[in-house]
Amino acid sequence: MARTSKSNQRGFNRRTALQGALLTGAAACAPTRATAFEGEAKFLHGVASGDPGAGAVVIWTRVSVSGAGPAPVRWVVARDPKLRRVVQDGEFTTDASRDYTVKVDVGGLEPGKRYYYGFVCGRTKSPVGKTRTLPSKGVEKLVFAVCSCSHYGFGFFNGYREIAKRDDLDAVLHLGDYIYEYGPKAYGGDVGVKLGRAPVPPSEIVSLSDYRARHAQYKTDPDLQAAHASAPWIVTWDDHETTNDSWRHGAENHQPASEGDWDDRRRAALQAYYEWMPIREPQAGRPWEAIDRSFQFGDLATLLMLETRLLARDQQLDFSKDLTPLEMAWNMDARPPRPVGAGETAPNQQVLPMYVDTTGPAPQVIDSWAWVSKLDPKALPAGVTIVPDLQRFQTKLTDPQRTLLGPDQAAWIKDTLAASAAAKTPWQLFGNQVIMARINAPDLSAVPEAVIAQLEKLSPRLRQFVRLTKLGLPLNLDAWDGYPAERERLLKMIADVGANAIVVTGDTHTAWANAVTSVDGAQRLAVEFAATSITSPGLGNLVKLPGVSIGDMLRAKNSNIAWTDQESRGYLILTFTRSEATAEFHTISAVVSRDYQDTVAARFKVKPVAGPGIGAIETA
Repeated sequence: MARTSKSNQRGFNRRTALQGALLTGAAACAPTRATAFEGEAKFLHGVASGDPGAGAVVIWTRVSVSGAGPAPVRWVVARDPKLRRVVQDGEFTTDASRDYTVKVDVGGLEPGKRYYYGFVCGRTKSPVGKTRTLPSKGVEKLVFAVCSCSHYGFGFFNGYREIAKRDDLDAVLHLGDYIYEYGPKAYGGDVGVKLGRAPVPPSEIVSLSDYRARHAQYKTDPDLQAAHASAPWIVTWDDHETTNDSWRHGAENHQPASEGDWDDRRRAALQAYYEWMPIREPQAGRPWEAIDRSFQFGDLATLLMLETRLLARDQQLDFSKDLTPLEMAWNMDARPPRPVGAGETAPNQQVLPMYVDTTGPAPQVIDSWAWVSKLDPKALPAGVTIVPDLQRFQTKLTDPQRTLLGPDQAAWIKDTLAASAAAKTPWQLFGNQVIMARINAPDLSAVPEAVIAQLEKLSPRLRQFVRLTKLGLPLNLDAWDGYPAERERLLKMIADVGANAIVVTGDTHTAWANAVTSVDGAQRLAVEFAATSITSPGLGNLVKLPGVSIGDMLRAKNSNIAWTDQESRGYLILTFTRSEATAEFHTISAVVSRDYQDTVAARFKVKPVAGPGIGAIETA
């Protein structure tokens, strides 16, 4: 569509990244004096900034030192890339207790200004980063890069490289899955070995040292370093910063018998995250999981970063466990729901699941005791399916007690939205991990066996899910569709204050432009723009059907999907003015090669409206 940039990176290395893609050619802190450190020091993991405020910003680095003692690190914030016009400086002593990371919350800065920063340990100087404080008023335009899901093994971080080239970003919003926890024999491991990007350590990460090592590996990547050094980042985690499909008290990919106590693993993951990311830790008295926080971009936009994973999330429902068979009770003392076959008898109080035979001209419920009693539910004859108890499943799914946010976070959202609306802020932006819009699965029951077998390698549950998609079930129970009552509570908050809500989302490795509607679909209460992944494969890469794409099937099933790309990698550029919000979906043509193109695949705009609801998604 619009801009296309080409990049040939055969000669690309860490030095050229830091000198070329970073900041105006300034690769080290120029005037900062040496610190009293006699050992060898290196800055191997770049620099980063984040959590900007109107007068403050967090700056970060990590120093690799010889020996095991403390290391004094000098930091400086200046108005120029050569760090000569110093506005703040100081010294931070780091040691092994924080994995030699350095994180400083620098205050006393001016609103809406660009600053440059760097570090020195001994006589070794770090690269220079650039950052920006939040504006306080009179804001006419904001530009964000939105990204997520950067599996190191699945490819090169070309999307991060393209983000680093931009000089117009107010912030980078990273919506989770910054790292992945898997070992070399699991998800993405085979690709990583071929590309020379095998995971470190060479196993699934469980302990504090494991999580630290994995973060360290990611931050040796020159493209990621360049993106961090180019603008302040505002981040939240999703599941893979701990482990797959995590929730408050556990995770799908955590086995206590072999991997220890879940609370220990979660604490280790979060400690490493706070050490290695440019983010403020929660205020005293709040749990580590309370990463929810807000950012006020002057009088133009309020950003609410949500936590929907570890703070309060109830366990996800599971189609294979919670969509149970509809039971058929056989009772000698009472007439059964359907008659037994002629001349048959049934044991007293025996219960069996119901089955449907779809091989005939019309589906027939199988009610013959002799036939049913011989069936193996795990190896049914062709054309025979178990009748699931949809009513019981829906009762579980819509239970109003099920939560993603928890009461404290919900109260904070309500208050923050009310304050933003009272100040007549045009836009309310949600940084959100998992898809919020209603997305029902298309009928995939005709998917070839070869495709199902491929999916089954990723998760044994996917075979069961594919078989059940003909029932019109939600695509993803790990998303807001798995917590519909919580979604309705949030949408009511949005409607009550008349917010113009834009939801930005990660997680799915696919790009979306969705309307988030009321239950009956009659009212559009928010618009969701979801970024695809930096490297991780999407559903369209895994489900290949002759003559039709999974994206086409999803749009046909869900009228609230304005557009989706289920196959491409990339990132999102989101621009706000007072009159409209514009989403520009960027596609990276290759991640297993250093040769790629960055193309704008689609562009949409949304206009704010007065009162409840928001404007339609229009092609820009």
